[in-house]
Amino acid sequence: MEMRVHHPAVHPMPEIAAFVADLKSAFGEWEIDEAIRRGKAGEPTFYACENGRSVGTARLAVTDAFAHDPAHAPASEARQEVPGKESER
Repeated sequence: MEMRVHHPAVHPMPEIAAFVADLKSAFGEWEIDEAIRRGKAGEPTFYACENGRSVGTARLAVTDAFAHDPAHAPASEARQEVPGKESER
């Protein structure tokens, strides 16, 4: 008769699991579990992706983050400062 050998299951996201374990030891199990629970419920508090699997809710991508900064604004919106001359705006 063949005897079945029980092998421990391999976690589908081993690096994330290790990282979450470190977070729990640093910040507390309840706090991290709460962030994960809220992320699974649709809030952008936790998101992880590894090996083609994802868990939680990703934050929206920020675009044009520097549009308010004249140094990074499009040329049509940037004003040119000339030393010794006041801005005309």
